Amino acid sequence: MILGGMAIQAVLLPLLFFGLLYVVEESHKAGFIDGARKYSRFLAEHMEATITEESFEGRLVTDIRKNYPELARKYHLSEVDAKRQNILRLLDSAVLGSDSVFAELNAQGEHIASSLSTVSNTDFIEDFSFGGNGDHIYFISIPLAFHGADFSLRMGFDETPVQEQIELARNRLLVILGGYLLVSMLALAIISTLVIKPLKRLQNVSRKIASGEYGQKLQVDSQLSEINELAADLESMRFELVSVNKSLQHEVILRKTVEDRRKALEGKLRQAQKMETVGILVGGISHEFNNILQPIFLYTEQAQHDLEAQHRVQKHLARIYKSATRAKHLVGQILTFSRQSSGQGFKVEDMTAVVEEALELLRALIPSSIELNYELNAAGCKVWAEYDQLLQVIMNLGSNAFLAIDKPHGAITLKLNYFTADAKFVNEHPLLKKGRYVCLSIEDNGRGIDAAYIDRIFEPFYTTRAVGKGTGLGLSVVHGIVSSHQGDISVQSEPGNGAVFKIYLPVYSGDNND
Repeated sequence: MILGGMAIQAVLLPLLFFGLLYVVEESHKAGFIDGARKYSRFLAEHMEATITEESFEGRLVTDIRKNYPELARKYHLSEVDAKRQNILRLLDSAVLGSDSVFAELNAQGEHIASSLSTVSNTDFIEDFSFGGNGDHIYFISIPLAFHGADFSLRMGFDETPVQEQIELARNRLLVILGGYLLVSMLALAIISTLVIKPLKRLQNVSRKIASGEYGQKLQVDSQLSEINELAADLESMRFELVSVNKSLQHEVILRKTVEDRRKALEGKLRQAQKMETVGILVGGISHEFNNILQPIFLYTEQAQHDLEAQHRVQKHLARIYKSATRAKHLVGQILTFSRQSSGQGFKVEDMTAVVEEALELLRALIPSSIELNYELNAAGCKVWAEYDQLLQVIMNLGSNAFLAIDKPHGAITLKLNYFTADAKFVNEHPLLKKGRYVCLSIEDNGRGIDAAYIDRIFEPFYTTRAVGKGTGLGLSVVHGIVSSHQGDISVQSEPGNGAVFKIYLPVYSGDNND
């Protein structure tokens, strides 16, 4: 703003200076010329009354000269001298009473000049314009006509006083405009301090707020109450904007959380429905397959009984029986996954005892280079379950954790804790109900599970291992066993950061949970 104001001043002040100077010069010149002309006209009129009507000497002088030569000579000389002296006095008075430096009466070729003239007629060129020819004299010539006689009054006026007045006015204008410039710059500086800086502060903070920095406060320290009131109003608007923005952000986060939860629950519901459908399908097939296996067992046993022990066919029958047994075991796993096991083996079990036995088995299975840690914080915890199935779950998850560790030194940690499921947790785990549970977590520091696979690991026959390395039934059987125990299983994992499987089983409360 200061630069803009200075630029405007740089344009306007020269225009103002030269405009005022032009007005001053023209007014002084006009006053000088008007005064000179009026004074010259006044003097000319006065001389017209002094000069005779016909000629310079007058009619009376002519008659005396003709009739009385002697007297005329004496009288004429004295009258001419008297009139000349009278005209000289008028011319001298003209020089004394004005700024004229030259006064002359031209009468029929004769020049009568004031003795007070500072210049002669030959010292200057007749100049009828102010400031012309550089002689500082303004020349006026006024004709006087009397019955054909040629008279003229010529006067010269000194222009120097007027020029000095103009120069003085010019200097005063420079001083005044210079002072105005200094005062205006000081005023601009004061305005900048009182107005521009606070407004600039408000502008900068407003831009930061617009860019998302809502913590910036619109506060200024100005001596102008209007700016302080403006800042207070803007700060109030900012505070309301921040409040509304926080409310909107909270609502957006809440909606996103609800939407994510809804999608997760829908995914779990679809997965549960899918697993239920697959379970029903494979359960029906397994029953039919089991019916097919029964004659194989019977006829194989009958053939082994009818033939001699050393008969060469006995080894073929043994292989058939072994394969049928494996098939029966596989059918049992499938029935367990489909939750169609009989449940006759369910009873009150000590969860701590199950975990301790599983730890002994895992310690024998897992190399000593792999650490096997445990934290049992739910001693004496009772659950309504089938002991062997719970043992199978822990062994299955423990062996999977060992296989996921592809480095020479790793760690597997088992933790057993009590857990209370609230409404929020139940919303995230729709298979559970609000109440008290025991939580068994199996954690490893292996390679982890990719996000693309984590939603499918409990599907039957789904495996990421090479062909022949796994059936894809291990985790699906675990899921079926946990579901048949009215529990739930979850997994958390990131590639390279291991995996954590958590099993939630309801604590036995004395009621029959079958």
